[in-house]
Amino acid sequence: MSSKSEIFRPMVQIPKIEECQRILCVQPHPDDTDIGAGATIAKLVRLGAEVIYLTVTDDSAGTQDPALGLDKLAAIRRQEQEAAARELGVKEVRWLGYPDAGDYSSYSVRLDIIRAIRELRPDLLMTVDPYLPYESHPDHLICGQAAAAAVLLYNFVNIKSDPAIDVSFRPYPIRGIAYYHTAYPNTYVEVSQRDWDRKFAAIACHKSQVDEATMERFSIYFDLKAREYGAKAGCERAEAFKVLAPIMLHCVVDAIHI
Repeated sequence: MSSKSEIFRPMVQIPKIEECQRILCVQPHPDDTDIGAGATIAKLVRLGAEVIYLTVTDDSAGTQDPALGLDKLAAIRRQEQEAAARELGVKEVRWLGYPDAGDYSSYSVRLDIIRAIRELRPDLLMTVDPYLPYESHPDHLICGQAAAAAVLLYNFVNIKSDPAIDVSFRPYPIRGIAYYHTAYPNTYVEVSQRDWDRKFAAIACHKSQVDEATMERFSIYFDLKAREYGAKAGCERAEAFKVLAPIMLHCVVDAIHI
């Protein structure tokens, strides 16, 4: 008997990441996309795609060093992400500036993402998977859920985000959302050694977060996972994503099986 995914998959269009020409990466903190999908980003840029990062928080809480105050660390994190983006060929890095691990509204984040989608008109939105079992970081939960809600709602013109953008916006079909850091992958993107090296060059830019010991652990673990995913995709290394068309984001009980 066919599985649910085999029956249901032909009914929806699961977008192919490599075919997308403009990708908006919505991340909770600087470094999340570099760590979760950096080799894929390098590949997409190499294929001619335009990639834009939208970072939700300032990452001002991400330290155990009492000498790094909120403003100082936030400035460092901006510089590090800009450097990492250059390593990968990312076109632009945008910032929403919400307080890292702070008290802010998912609704406000959703409207900010809707505004960015309406302005930039990406083919695909990429973000963290908020449905990862045991994910406990509130910024990841808010970011992933707000991004998915934005993909679901951005074409509803009565939802207002920014008058200057809303007045000229015309609905268009975004192809889907791709979650990284996911436990439920349905898509594997083959990446080359060059792409893999660029991923780690980008991660290395985040010096305030990644020391030598952490980089060594990352190198070992991510290589093992990439080869595990590659075995499923029939290649040496791959990065894994849960990719869904917008139609799958509301009242579809089998979305988890796709």
